Amino acid sequence: MNHTVVIEPTASGTPATGTRASGCPVSGAQATGTPASAPPTSTPASGTPASSTRVSATPATGSRVSNTEARRMFLRMARPHADPDPYPLYARLREIGAVVPVVFPGVAPRFLVTTFAACTAMLRDESIGPLTEDHFHETNPTWKEQGLASSLFGSMAFHSGAEHRLDRAMFAKHFSPRRTGQRRGDMVEVATGLLDQLDLLSTAGEPVDIERELAVPYSALIIGRLMGIPDDQALRLGWLTRQAGPTLELAPSPAQRQQAAEAGGQVVKELIELAADRRRQPREDLITDLATQCGDDEERLVNSLALLFSAGFDSPTSVVGMGLRLLLDNPEQARLLREDPTLADTATEEILRCEPAVQVMFRAALRDVTLAGVTIPEGSILLGLIAGACRDPALVDDPDRFDIRRPPSTGLSFGGGAHYCLGAHLARLSGTVLFPMLLRRFPLMQLAEEPTYRSPGVALRGFERMPVILSPSPS
Repeated sequence: MNHTVVIEPTASGTPATGTRASGCPVSGAQATGTPASAPPTSTPASGTPASSTRVSATPATGSRVSNTEARRMFLRMARPHADPDPYPLYARLREIGAVVPVVFPGVAPRFLVTTFAACTAMLRDESIGPLTEDHFHETNPTWKEQGLASSLFGSMAFHSGAEHRLDRAMFAKHFSPRRTGQRRGDMVEVATGLLDQLDLLSTAGEPVDIERELAVPYSALIIGRLMGIPDDQALRLGWLTRQAGPTLELAPSPAQRQQAAEAGGQVVKELIELAADRRRQPREDLITDLATQCGDDEERLVNSLALLFSAGFDSPTSVVGMGLRLLLDNPEQARLLREDPTLADTATEEILRCEPAVQVMFRAALRDVTLAGVTIPEGSILLGLIAGACRDPALVDDPDRFDIRRPPSTGLSFGGGAHYCLGAHLARLSGTVLFPMLLRRFPLMQLAEEPTYRSPGVALRGFERMPVILSPSPS
């Protein structure tokens, strides 16, 4: 649940039109909105078919060639359409280097951090921290007018040092392993109710959208009940938050950014109303506790609530869909988990490694710093390619293979260092509870058609739609 925000620069100051992205984020280069072709690959963990566009597996010779290739691959990433299989691209970037500068005329270089070791170092180095207000102004001058973007920037996700520690302490007790473990019964109750509804839908024999009927409501109700939000409102906020996803993305199109701004503005409006209600009528819930701790600082309270709901909802939602896709593409692994629910912990860890919901984490160099032997100037933006790092052969053997019996690795799905995700225990537990229940209830479930990935889908990966047949008719 480690949310990150990068927004695009306006190289010319003129909004792009049609299907073009309004600017390549953190580079100023324009990029077309045409879907990027995925490079070919051997059978990936997700089972996604490879496309015909080739990314060379031969190391480039010379820094000029490497930089040209890196720029080309960066521009492929910076398009407002999801790449169904970005992992060969990440693998090729690892071959080029652990830290790869991407240079465009007229702007400072950006650095792609590609390996597990380098990403780990980036997240833990005190000389590297969250993006600053200057970065936001550079890339999106109107961000302060966008409610959710403004609230998230004002939250602890973009604070450092003492200010970050103070905010983190305010949340910590609610997300300890002990307190999180106490939520298991509520998760089972939510999952059971939603699976019962799926049972009714399955009798029709028609495709059912797992995102709409399970992933979104399951995650929204869990974080909503933890915070003290009524179920109906939590469901509404969940859908709005999903629509606001491009706020947190690498290269949204103008239309995607407009949708995100409108949905995000409604999220913040409702959170302001919830905060005001708790000040008038305190309850025994997390919102009331945060209202007490924030005192008269209304902005701090609303920013905290925006971060808590959006981060606590979005990544777990993606984990449900992406995890189920992995299990359906690997029926032997699904059988193992269905027959032995004690594998749920390692299965969830393997899902998080193979398909992390947050694929790219953005950081800034607070001062000149050396990472993996590369000197990075103060003010530079670093893009930690977490999804590629989790498939680094230096981390695990045969990293593209999905194996729920694999010993858990020290992954980066929830970040690392001072900004390690506070909700990691909650996200893991929600997957551990749901997947065995789902597989046992619908042992014959199969995909009805290829899922539709959310867009832009570079930093935040997941599905927009995932139609399945719950109980196939006998052939």
